[in-house]
Amino acid sequence: MAALLLSGVEASAGRARRRAGAAALTLALAACGAAPPAPRAPGTATGQVEPLLVDRPDAAFDGSLTLAAVFPTLGRYAVSGTQSHRGARLAVDELNRRGGVRGRRLRLLEYHTGSYFVDARHAAELAAGQDGALAIVGSNSSSLSQAVATVAEGRRLVQVSNVSTATDLTWDPATGADRPFVFRACSSDEELTRHLADFAREHLGARRVAVLYEVGRSYSAQMARRFAQRLADAGAGRVVKELVYLPLETDFRPQLRAARAFGPDLLFVPGSFTDTSLIAAQARDLGLDVTLLGGDGWSNRQLFARGGPRRPAYHVDLCAPAPDFARRYRAAFGEEADGCRAVLAHDAVLALARALEQLGPLSDGELRTGLARTRERLRLALRGVALVGAAGPLRFDARGDVRRRVPVLRIDPLPQGGYAPRLERFMGAG
Repeated sequence: MAALLLSGVEASAGRARRRAGAAALTLALAACGAAPPAPRAPGTATGQVEPLLVDRPDAAFDGSLTLAAVFPTLGRYAVSGTQSHRGARLAVDELNRRGGVRGRRLRLLEYHTGSYFVDARHAAELAAGQDGALAIVGSNSSSLSQAVATVAEGRRLVQVSNVSTATDLTWDPATGADRPFVFRACSSDEELTRHLADFAREHLGARRVAVLYEVGRSYSAQMARRFAQRLADAGAGRVVKELVYLPLETDFRPQLRAARAFGPDLLFVPGSFTDTSLIAAQARDLGLDVTLLGGDGWSNRQLFARGGPRRPAYHVDLCAPAPDFARRYRAAFGEEADGCRAVLAHDAVLALARALEQLGPLSDGELRTGLARTRERLRLALRGVALVGAAGPLRFDARGDVRRRVPVLRIDPLPQGGYAPRLERFMGAG
């Protein structure tokens, strides 16, 4: 069996600087329907960045079972964050219409933050401290969820992320140490990447693979490296060429020319829908006719809005399409939800409500002076929760992760461009 050849990461001197500043990024994001970067408050004399909290909810005790939602509504992750807030809110509203939990209403404290880790951490500290939340739902980006997790572990209250996939969110692979208060309602990027590599090998028959990823973003870089390693482990003479870009880049033509010279039959792009849309358009203009494959970051109705690849493209998502939830979301908010952000935030709330129900009736004292003990009981109850949510079965494993079948979606070329995925197949066991 021939050994897999891994090329060195290609980065020319012309890509050593950022090709686009904040203005160029704003234009690129606007073209794809994303929010521009949030304005940042001035730092202190030591250069410390001030946290950005758009508004702070009223947390005065009213007898409700209080959950916190920490998601950005400004900046890079704002579209996903807004939809995540709405998914959590929809679950709380629906549960309250059915009577709440054990005679008490649920209340959702929504913290609308910027897209920087200090923003998420600040909101989590408020929720865990004087605002007295029982648990936190959030966040939607792994970098933000990592910031929330440090607070959740330190303050000993449950955190459930909806779509943060970083493997080291719920546990530390280097030490094996668990984060017992940190959960997520989705698969890890390690599991997603394993299925992506298997799909590329078994179903697409990929032999020469170019991998183009954002070197400054852990989600993109780790997924790219795990994908290449998985193919390396499979052997069989496959050849992989790694190409990188920096944050804020909008001109990917140098990398795509290098990919074209390599002659791949598959281009793996584990990036955001904004980056992928630009990459697809520029590859088409350069005559690079290749099958595109990506991760859950592609899942947005603005993907390929200005023209996609000439061949079918594929990406994994964190859940299968949920038509009934999509209908309820549309009725509540008047627009579509992208991918799994809203539905998994909804199911995270359902899991917390089920765990609260298992605690039995709670007194005012258990929600105030006895809050620490109630949070610990909630953590233990959540470990044993099993339910069928809007996105399908949900049960946490020993690490606080959810293992479910991973859907691979296919996007067929549309003359006018656009994102119209359909389910291609499931990978893995549920």
